[in-house]
Amino acid sequence: MIDLEKLSAIALQLISYGGCAKSMYVEALNLAKKNEFEKADAKIAEADNMIANAHKLHLELLQMEAEENMPQVSLLIVHAEDQIMNCETIKIMVLEFMEIYRKGR
Repeated sequence: MIDLEKLSAIALQLISYGGCAKSMYVEALNLAKKNEFEKADAKIAEADNMIANAHKLHLELLQMEAEENMPQVSLLIVHAEDQIMNCETIKIMVLEFMEIYRKGR
């Protein structure tokens, strides 16, 4: 069984990655509103890197669980996964709005 302290630390890292990426996506949208598309695109890339880190960490967690063959459900992990999924949804919406702003120049 994965140590609860380790599981909690991973969950908090995932939440942090998701929260930071979400903020960066929103910041990119605000930059796009000001027609600062180069900066907005850079912010999207930075956020994508955060999400890539989150997915890598999540995969490590899944591998640990599979190796031990003892699934664990933690409310903190569920919350972390929810944050990442919400971040992915926000990314899709931000990219769509940015495209509208680009066409409206």
